[in-house]
Amino acid sequence: MSANDQNHAEPSSDKQSFVRRALADVEKAERFQKIRQIVTSVLLASAAVWLAFKPSSPELGVECTVIIFVMLTAAVCTTKILTRINRNTKDILQAISNRR
Repeated sequence: MSANDQNHAEPSSDKQSFVRRALADVEKAERFQKIRQIVTSVLLASAAVWLAFKPSSPELGVECTVIIFVMLTAAVCTTKILTRINRNTKDILQAISNRR
């Protein structure tokens, strides 16, 4: 094995520490995302239920309820996408870490 091959076989400590820090950051972001998802879902669902059971008035039409449900759907979809991005990033970084 040549000296050049040995250098590529052993990752530098800077790269390992970068991968470890990145993994820690992704795990922290994943936990924060779960908490944020729960809080947002509870708030939007409670607002939607409150509006659904509130007697209709001239100021508050069906449009407001539709907007709440659209926003709830958008929030859930965005959260799902961000959760998958964090999970895939974590998997990629773990694969890089295990490979070295």
